[in-house]
Amino acid sequence: MLRIRNLRNQYQKRLIRPLYAQTQATPYAAVLDDTFRADPTTLTLPGSAFLYKGGLVPGTVMVNRGEKVTVATGADAALVPFGLLANFVGGELDDLGDESYVGVWRGPDSVFEILAPGFNDTGLSAAWDASTAGIPVPLVAGADGRLRYQSSQGSRLTVAHLIERPSASRIVVDLKV
Repeated sequence: MLRIRNLRNQYQKRLIRPLYAQTQATPYAAVLDDTFRADPTTLTLPGSAFLYKGGLVPGTVMVNRGEKVTVATGADAALVPFGLLANFVGGELDDLGDESYVGVWRGPDSVFEILAPGFNDTGLSAAWDASTAGIPVPLVAGADGRLRYQSSQGSRLTVAHLIERPSASRIVVDLKV
């Protein structure tokens, strides 16, 4: 449940929606890495992660570090993506309050709709237009933790394939982790 702290956010939508996930995806119960909470009352968000209204957005790519998860940023390019964050974390739209438990959507071949700003649209339009030949458009974890298209993946692992891009504010992806 969204814990709206300001009335101007009363119409905020969830940014990640499972479309085909009944048997393919699992909302994995995870704990945020200790670096998120220096003390029990304060949430410290990663400096390079994308923030919306002061917090992390659902759809952010997470990596597993032992029993805890953190945001997949440029420094984590070689780590295996664990899944997509299911909650708003911190800021005006915080789902957690003073807890450190989050949901992470996992499951290959599950299909999700992700709304902006839960993904980085840079270069996605051209890649989608060029994909009409049936070549899948791979999406990786960007430097800010959001899904993005990158023409040369380098050491980054594919997190999802783009299935559809109806507009600049909405994509449909096939999760690969």
